[in-house]
Amino acid sequence: MDITQFDAAISKLPRRRVGFYPTPFHALPNLSAAYGRNFFLKREDLAGPSAISGSKMRLAEFILGRALENGVTHVITQGAYLTNSGLQFAAACLSAGITPILVLTRNVPRHGELGEFRGNYLLNKTMGVETHVINISGNEWHAPNEAARVTDTIAARKAELDAQGHKVLVVGAGGAHPDGYIAHAVTLREILEQSDAAGVELDHVYHTIGTGTALPGMLAAKLSLGHPVKLRSIAIQRLDDENRMNRGVIVERTKAVLATLGAPVPDDATIRAEIDIDQRFIGEEYAVASPESTAAIRELARAEGVFVGPVYTGKGLAGMLDHARSGQLPANSNVAFLHTGDTGNLFEIPQVVGPITG
Repeated sequence: MDITQFDAAISKLPRRRVGFYPTPFHALPNLSAAYGRNFFLKREDLAGPSAISGSKMRLAEFILGRALENGVTHVITQGAYLTNSGLQFAAACLSAGITPILVLTRNVPRHGELGEFRGNYLLNKTMGVETHVINISGNEWHAPNEAARVTDTIAARKAELDAQGHKVLVVGAGGAHPDGYIAHAVTLREILEQSDAAGVELDHVYHTIGTGTALPGMLAAKLSLGHPVKLRSIAIQRLDDENRMNRGVIVERTKAVLATLGAPVPDDATIRAEIDIDQRFIGEEYAVASPESTAAIRELARAEGVFVGPVYTGKGLAGMLDHARSGQLPANSNVAFLHTGDTGNLFEIPQVVGPITG
């Protein structure tokens, strides 16, 4: 399909505008000179409506657009207590006149009991968002018994609101919802348009992958527009076949976005061949600082005065820079890094942030 058909398909979808789009796209000249690659940054962290934002705002716009059509009054979503998605959905809901509710987990053995308010949790409390914090004893991504506690809490609160006559929408962790997956098809379309305006033919787009809400849309845009750019994903959680989030899920979400666009849907093998996920930069655990990510945060800040975060974008940037150093990313490549946000977590506890001031 061509750009006109692509844009027409997007324009037909319900959308509640909250962010400021297109987000900026700019060169990183000092980092580029140091590595012999032409690095660019796509600034989803500047999406708005506040100074601390990120890529989930695009998801929220499409999800809330449909929610408003359906008369939704409350949105319940979940995540870790430092969730970027929860923060962005809360801000978008408030802007749209919908009441947000966050059900959050805190890994107590790793991060301790929740004491003082910091980072994203502080911002949620500043906005007056209703929060429910569940202390857990293991990794919230993988423990079924802990996940059941979250599910039960959401179900109980939804039942209360339903009984009061409200209409409630539940959105999965990371903003995972069918109405939102198309959002980052628009992101890649913007990147390609902005790079073309800059006279740059991109070879690669790097991003961080966790709950799998960005890659399906970008893959669908690449396939539907027939662009040769390669997408590379740096994981912050395991995405093997036995995990809840895996390549099969990405394939199914990509097919759904292509169908929504009205574009041809290739077979599963064709889509799988486009998925390139590097899981070597997860570190010890989700939301735990790694030496590579803290080094990458420092390096970008000192080279360009730009900040990425410790939970997501720092690990993604670490992966991209490692690929450049190892030659996996060829010299003189034109490379965009999708800055999906996470800067609020720079003000979290030391276990999350790591020794970035070293």
